[in-house]
Amino acid sequence: MSNGKTNLAERMAEYSENAFRSDAIPLQKPLEDPGGFAKALEGGDFIERLPWGHYAGLDIHLKPSSVGIYQKRAKGNGATRLAGPKWTHQVMPTDFIKTRWQLLLMFAGGFADQFMFRFWMVCAFLTFLMGVIKGGLLPALQYATWPMLAIIALHLFFRYPFTWFLERHPDFIVKDLGCGFFRPTGMVKFRTWREETFEAPFIEFDPYISFHVNPKGPTSCKLQLRHRYSGWQTAVASVHSTLKHELYAHWDELQRYMDVSQPLPDIPALEPYRHLDPTTAEHDAAGNRGRPADYWATLNLEWWEKEGYPAHLNAIREFPWHQLRDRMQDSVPNLNAGAMV
Repeated sequence: MSNGKTNLAERMAEYSENAFRSDAIPLQKPLEDPGGFAKALEGGDFIERLPWGHYAGLDIHLKPSSVGIYQKRAKGNGATRLAGPKWTHQVMPTDFIKTRWQLLLMFAGGFADQFMFRFWMVCAFLTFLMGVIKGGLLPALQYATWPMLAIIALHLFFRYPFTWFLERHPDFIVKDLGCGFFRPTGMVKFRTWREETFEAPFIEFDPYISFHVNPKGPTSCKLQLRHRYSGWQTAVASVHSTLKHELYAHWDELQRYMDVSQPLPDIPALEPYRHLDPTTAEHDAAGNRGRPADYWATLNLEWWEKEGYPAHLNAIREFPWHQLRDRMQDSVPNLNAGAMV
């Protein structure tokens, strides 16, 4: 018995002193109030700040497609590897793509998308008509048709050969930049717009939901983490505005992933690593998981898609998220007064 306790103590030592523990959030320095104008300028898109440290236990990464991919990989039928670093018991990786590649993908999306293609073609055709009216048909054919030809060429290139290449060679732009959420150390690393890596403790970030109007018309909401003392931000997830409740589950899951006083979220991606995480291994060994070790690998996918997952989404939708108490208020003296919203 003593050997078992010793081994457990040694494994618990894998967590650093700075690892996030929801039941032991240290006292932190107060916020500097930036003033109303700065809040309106920087946090104009923020509509809500989310609470820390109390959980619903509802995970978000449980789509039937994700379960299906995991089951294929568990049986050896899936791809040998996925692009980018893996999500494990130690790190949830982020920022796989450097900013310059993101700009290229945005440019490619602007021409590959059917709606944007039609928009550019209408603009080019109107340019052609203006050329006909002002200079006649022949000059218009000579000088005003090349924009349409260029748009068609870019659309075909980015929609077919470019997409085909990236689907088969994602590592061409997907790189491990060493960024992510690190459970054992409680640290967060992400890339800034300056192409620099910013690093800070997880507990120094305030979670906000922001509201955005997209160029195509639909509105969306994002879960963003803003560093309390520097202002640097990183986006965690984005959904349609009608699915804002799913961002609460994103934040709930991310907190429990980083919280070493809690077992890992019970999701397919992390199932192979549960026995490697000390807290989770102890939790499962005590029978508290209530599921077999290969639950997601052997789950009836048809049932999950038709009954289990819709019921899970409904639980997320119906949960009283606004009743969760904010433990960070006890750690940051003036959080309510100094926060962006």
